[in-house]
Parts: sequence; structure tokens; C-alpha cells
Amino acid sequence: MRFLRCVHAEWLLVRPRLVRTRFGALLVLLGAALVWLHSRGLDPLAVALNAGALGAVVGAAFAAGDDADRAALATALTHPTGPLAIATGRWLAAVIPAAGLTIACAIITGWHIGAAAAGAVAAAAVGGCALIAVLVAGNGAAVALFLCMAVAGAMAPEQLVGLADPGVARLAAASALELGPALWHYRDVATGDAGAVLHAVAWAGLGVIIASGLVARQRRLS
Repeated sequence: MRFLRCVHAEWLLVRPRLVRTRFGALLVLLGAALVWLHSRGLDPLAVALNAGALGAVVGAAFAAGDDADRAALATALTHPTGPLAIATGRWLAAVIPAAGLTIACAIITGWHIGAAAAGAVAAAAVGGCALIAVLVAGNGAAVALFLCMAVAGAMAPEQLVGLADPGVARLAAASALELGPALWHYRDVATGDAGAVLHAVAWAGLGVIIASGLVARQRRLS
């Protein structure tokens, strides 16, 4: 119970940024862009997946990507809380707004419950990955991850490996798409694929656990 109170307190600390910073405005702009792309032919499932994944990356940047945020983690650990609670709270602060954006986009594009579920699952997985990235390298990592997800996240690795001469870089990219929380993994959530859900749960859990270790490291460095 104490752990849940600490997680909730961390979430409450970050939640006001949704309206007091550019976080909320960026989510609105992202949603508007995806709805516009839907009007140009992007299918509702792709809209939901991108809303969840890209929204989670933006959320992670505002939850823990700023230099001041990472420097303040050591101070936060002097309070009656722990690294795992802080990491979980920051993950929720990234994922919940992204899930809300996913649901809003799904409603606007015709409400496909499978697409909404896939987008929310993608938000959970990508949020874990993004949290690690911003704790390690700040908002620069968030920008890079956002671009990678937007450009190649939905691409299946077979599309790269199947090239006649894929090269080392393309093989490495295909491996990242295979193992990482790429969007193509979560398209099957819409049809009830348990394996896709488990993949997302694994990435979300791994992200929170590694993030908690990075938070604890801040105390040792301070």
C-alpha cells in the first residue's frame, strides 16, 4: 500500500505539466496530425498505434527528460519513497496521457475498440523504452526515438532482411525492429493476439525496472 501511495504521489507531481507546459499542446498537435493523415488514407489502426507510441515518447520527455528533472531524482530519494516507485510514477505520467490521446483518436476515426486497445498497449511498451532513453540521454534521445518510431516503427523486419544486399546497418535495424517495441508487433493486439500483449508487458516491465536502477544511480552519483 505504501508503494502505491508513493507511485500516486509521483504521478501527481508530474501531472500538472500536461496543462502548465507545452506537453498538452504537443499531444493535441500530434492528434490533429494523425487525424489529418487518416483523412488522407491512414488506417484507424495505424492512427491508434502512432498516437500511443509517439504520445508515450513525448510523455517520457516531459516526465523525466529534462536535465533538471534528472538532477532532482536524487533529492526525491531523500523522501520516503524508492526508485521503483519513482520510475513507475514517471512511466504512468508518460503512458496515461498517451492512452488518452489514443482513445480520442480512435473515437474521431470511427471507434474501433481493437485499434484503441492496440494503441494503449503500444503506449505502455514504448513508454518503458522511452523512459530508459530519456534517463540515459535526456530529451535528445526522445527526439531520436520519436523519429525512429514515426519513420520506421511500423515496418516489419522482413522488409529489411528481404533485400538482396541488406548490409550490416540494415540487419542491425531489422534486429532492433524484431526485438524492440516496434509498432508492427502490436497490430495483432487488435485481433486478440496474446503474444503481442505479452511482448508489450515485457517491455513495459523491463523499462520500469531499468529506469528504477537509473534512478537509484542518481543517488549514488549525488
